[in-house]
Amino acid sequence: MSQTPNGPFQLTRRRVIGSGAAAVTLLVHDLALAFKPPTPRLTGARPQPEGTPTQPHMPPGAPDWSGGPGKARFRIDGLAKVTGQKIYARDFRAADMPGWPTTERMAMILRATTPNLAFTGLDLKRLTEAKAEPLLVITQTPLGDYTGSQRDLASLNLTLPFSSAGADGVSQLLVPVGQAPQFYGQPVAILIFADANTYRRAKRALQFQPDVVLTGGPAPAPKQPWVMAYSPVNYLTRYDAPGLKPFSQVQVGYASDPYQPDSSSQPFNSTARELRLRINATLQASDPHVLQLGGSYSTQVLDPMFMEPEAGLAWLDRSGTGTLNLVLGTQATNGDASDSWTMFSKDCPIAVKTVVLNSCYPGGGFGGRDVSTFPPLLAVTAALADGPVRIAQDRYEQFQGGLKQLASNITQRIAVDAKTGKFLAFASKQVLPSGGQNNYSQFVAMLAAYCGLSGYDIRQAYVDAIAQPSTGVVAGSMRGFGGPQASFAVETLVDEVAVALKRDPIELRELNALREGDRTITGAPLEQTMRLHEICRRARGHALWRDREAVKARKAREGIRYGVGFALANQAYGTGKDGVMAEVALAPDGRLTVRTNCVDMGNGSATTLAISTAGWLGRNAHDVVMGDVGSFNALDLNSDPKGNWNDPRWTAAFSMSSSACLTAFHQVHVTEQASRVLFEAGLLPAAAALWGVPLAQVSGKTRWVGGHLEAPGFKALHLAALAAKVQEAGLTTAAMVHGLYEAAWVSATYAVPTGPALKLPIDGLSLRAGGTSAWTSVLRQDVVPPRPEAGLYGRSLYAPSGVLVAVEIGPEHFEPRVVAVELMVDAGKVLQPDLLLGQAQGGVAMGIGYALLENLPLEAGGAGDGRWNLDRYHVALSGDVPLGRLNITTLPSDEPTAKGIAEAVLCPIAPAIGNAIAHATGKRFRALPITAADIGRAFG
Repeated sequence: MSQTPNGPFQLTRRRVIGSGAAAVTLLVHDLALAFKPPTPRLTGARPQPEGTPTQPHMPPGAPDWSGGPGKARFRIDGLAKVTGQKIYARDFRAADMPGWPTTERMAMILRATTPNLAFTGLDLKRLTEAKAEPLLVITQTPLGDYTGSQRDLASLNLTLPFSSAGADGVSQLLVPVGQAPQFYGQPVAILIFADANTYRRAKRALQFQPDVVLTGGPAPAPKQPWVMAYSPVNYLTRYDAPGLKPFSQVQVGYASDPYQPDSSSQPFNSTARELRLRINATLQASDPHVLQLGGSYSTQVLDPMFMEPEAGLAWLDRSGTGTLNLVLGTQATNGDASDSWTMFSKDCPIAVKTVVLNSCYPGGGFGGRDVSTFPPLLAVTAALADGPVRIAQDRYEQFQGGLKQLASNITQRIAVDAKTGKFLAFASKQVLPSGGQNNYSQFVAMLAAYCGLSGYDIRQAYVDAIAQPSTGVVAGSMRGFGGPQASFAVETLVDEVAVALKRDPIELRELNALREGDRTITGAPLEQTMRLHEICRRARGHALWRDREAVKARKAREGIRYGVGFALANQAYGTGKDGVMAEVALAPDGRLTVRTNCVDMGNGSATTLAISTAGWLGRNAHDVVMGDVGSFNALDLNSDPKGNWNDPRWTAAFSMSSSACLTAFHQVHVTEQASRVLFEAGLLPAAAALWGVPLAQVSGKTRWVGGHLEAPGFKALHLAALAAKVQEAGLTTAAMVHGLYEAAWVSATYAVPTGPALKLPIDGLSLRAGGTSAWTSVLRQDVVPPRPEAGLYGRSLYAPSGVLVAVEIGPEHFEPRVVAVELMVDAGKVLQPDLLLGQAQGGVAMGIGYALLENLPLEAGGAGDGRWNLDRYHVALSGDVPLGRLNITTLPSDEPTAKGIAEAVLCPIAPAIGNAIAHATGKRFRALPITAADIGRAFG
């Protein structure tokens, strides 16, 4: 059966899935294009290194997605997704890309499964038998006994990203011949094949064959001992007592080492050491009026298990432009573009002058696509291939090579006033086993330390946290960035305290919860309204909690163990120093487009940003362009480490990876500010001109009603009419802004072309006038930089949450089952209720999987052996989530801004489930996941 792009039969992913297995044979070629990809723009990039623009591939907004200004009927990308349009990197081929050669190579990554043995070579004789010889074999160092075409990376003098550094401090993409892999699943070779058919034959011949990657005897000892070369310890100490000046180690000097002698740069180490001795004395004192309790808690390794395994397409144009074109689904658009360009430095014989990142929907994210090992592998493959090349991992390969969540082993101890229930002192030592390369491991440990006290006011406390290198698959920021690990430990311990004191666990939490004006473990003052007490009061009054003993007794008569648990979280969102950007553009016909460097990982960012224009521009954006790096060169900003706020072209942090918790507060803010500038410098002057009055006469007196701009005494103007006037008069048709949040938004004054100067909570602005394509940067004046102490405190934004969970355990198989969830969260201003609900439901499902189902050995026997898939790795399915008794309550709020709730709704789920199981069984489980076998063993 033939297929033409305009014919009656057009294949889509959805259509193939729905048509049965017989249709699979039609997937070989000529899949219908959902839309024509735009022509790449090959401009230079700043503040990225020269030559890193991005050309995103995004479908236009679906018809009728908008639900009126500031609302959505469904996701702007929803129609494209459910009809199987080409939006993921896996969907694209070289033939889809304008200006690319149509001949496409396929590449396969071979990985090590024995990190304790030296890699000695490859046995590829099966490929000869399968008539599937590779065109090229890429290794780190030459294969002495291979007679086919080969290239080695060592001769390229690549400048590898920080994330490729192993525990020995050595950066590697591929394992050198004669050396041991740094970790399970580390790539040893990349094989490039002539076409997809040859690749498929090769894959059938090689996959799951243990003798393809050859190994020798024990590897020589590393040049450096494994001494955590990539991960410093995070030391946090806080001490606040009558008669002493409050002390916070972070406050006086970032994460110093209390076990080292004082130095000129860190003269407070001895103070921290002395205060820790006092804390230990309280934790160990023999005092009948003080309860001391503690223990060890652990969490397991998780796989992201995204809908789309990593895939990509790349081509190095050697025709003189030296353009490396990448098609990727990634969270780290700026980082991947920059790292890909930086790899091919001036000492590299391969000239890469420009990198064009074609950014697609990643098909998952939440840390699993953040500084992934996949993009640099794709880039070097393209640099050595003779044309476009595609790598598309299957689920086995994704398990073997994809980023994992760090495990944790946490030992902690608490001292509590036995009479009042007040928490007196706390100590925690967190070790988070990570993988064999850096990724974001040390930063995950940092945030785990910040979360070490959960939402409690404990004024004498210390927390030490480290990401410990291992030979496991690379682990990173996936699913909560360290928060869930710390939350499980501390919330389990607090429940144990309540049982020991025979006090209501929620009442005990409410007594000790943080309030506005209190300080965190880092000494950061809590300047926002804290809703932790309100969450506790709501939970205590809920029928699920009030009736738990009665229901437990009733269920016991049926032979079912029943319990209800609670957990609290005060999870931060943002990173503490967040650089974000947005562009809002107005077409001559009134069509609005939002452009951003962030990506939508399934959390609804595209839709949220599209509705964010309504407040200033009267309607939602028609289109959203996600994952664009290069366009924001027009801001003309730099983030030189030696710069400062006196330079109007400098910012402390230009860009960051996309995160599920950044959209609602951070990215919405800059989208709204760009919309404001477009209104103030474009639409409002156009309206004044159409009304024939001075701008000052209508400034501050307009409002949007039904897509029309109104002012008292004047005819209402439609957005299309205003857009035409803006274009005709050469007024501002597009505004691009940059924002920097560090405990507050950096603000400055900007002299826009029309009207008075604007004082705005942004630190960078560029404008484009009607009839032109050029951008003009507007230099800021009178900048208000962050407070000097803001950089010392780490996180400063919080989304408090709490959850009640009911579980049932059957009488025979001890299988724990979640039967009810009541989640309460302070989300601030709710932008789009169903998107928030969906994200919260996803957090509940992830938390259930974390607590009861998912488990992956980090090293031997884990995913690095290449044999893991969903037959062995169990994620939460619909039957595991109590969809009929899953309720999410967002606290009523009059706050003007939304909060990022991604980690906030995830963190309390697992400990609440553990606490519910303890209530049901009378047995305490301190390690995740909690399985039927664990419960059965507890009962002998």
